[in-house]
Amino acid sequence: MADRFAVAPMLIPIAVSYRASLTTASGAASLYYLAYGLMPPVYGVLSDRFGRVRVIRLALVGTALADLFSALAPSLSLLLIARFITGAIACGVFPTTLVYLGDRFPFAARQQAVAKVLVWIALGTAAGTIAGGLIAHLLTWRAFFLIPGAIAVAAAIGLRGVPESLTARSTENPIRQIASVLSHGSALVLLGLAVLDGAVMFGFVTYLAPALEAGGSSPAIAGAVVAGYGLSVLICTRAFGAVARHAPAALLLAGGASTLTAGYLIAATGQTVATILAASVLAGAAYAFMQSTFQTWATDVVPEARGTATSLFATAIFAGAALATAGAAGLASSHDYRALFLVAALITLAVLVGGSVGRWRYRGSETVGDVPPERPIG
Repeated sequence: MADRFAVAPMLIPIAVSYRASLTTASGAASLYYLAYGLMPPVYGVLSDRFGRVRVIRLALVGTALADLFSALAPSLSLLLIARFITGAIACGVFPTTLVYLGDRFPFAARQQAVAKVLVWIALGTAAGTIAGGLIAHLLTWRAFFLIPGAIAVAAAIGLRGVPESLTARSTENPIRQIASVLSHGSALVLLGLAVLDGAVMFGFVTYLAPALEAGGSSPAIAGAVVAGYGLSVLICTRAFGAVARHAPAALLLAGGASTLTAGYLIAATGQTVATILAASVLAGAAYAFMQSTFQTWATDVVPEARGTATSLFATAIFAGAALATAGAAGLASSHDYRALFLVAALITLAVLVGGSVGRWRYRGSETVGDVPPERPIG
């Protein structure tokens, strides 16, 4: 998470260091998201065949090497290649973690488990945005990539004692495995929503920090302000645990989408510290409520091919993020952030309506009765 979110406050410093336009430098974000969206089906098939923990550990080591490549890139072209490679490898970590949770927890209790993981997502997001902007301002943006690389190595070592969750390894042809997921109507609905969700939850959010920097704020200040996103996820995740026990999932999704819509509308009124901070905080709340609901839904929609289904969900999410980041680059380059955030708000409204209705109609693959006690992880 630190590796993924730090790039936002570093986009302008990267553009300046290579004497390139913001449109070109934004490829460091959009190419990462594109690769992150293309590769999950590969990891889904591999995790269904060889195990979740093994795939996560190998992806962590690969991410560390790719981050080192990013830190040493002598040209913008090589940096863009490095970020594309990083996204292609890093996507083996979090989506596979969701699959692991799907294996270990029944559907009725799974969203609580996902919410606990969101605490660490929040910490990584906040640390990445703060440290990315601060290090880019005080030292150089290159130094930052060494930090998540070191964390990835440490995490890979720490996972040695985590038990595997896969009990029946898949032997089905990978193409047939993907086709079996796409044959489910509910899966297609979810994947379509995931493209829009990725655009508003990850794509347009990338431009909150550049919008503030365009007004004269330093990368350090922009990173600290946008870090409100991660802190909001952390706080709202704590509240989510209590609310989710009493509120239906469709309502949780609707609440998250509503706060994100409000955040984009506030950001569209003017790109000041106050408005961008408010938008960041509301986006963090949306992640805790809306995104966790989508993620839990993805782990259940095709339980017999959970790894593949969850990976296709991640593909759709980051395809949407890449499209939004690339599509909005022109507006960002011309500093038309008002139009950028208004477009984001309109798309979020579509997620609000479609996601809420879709989740309300989805009943789950398991019979939902009393929530059983959680099984310990590790």
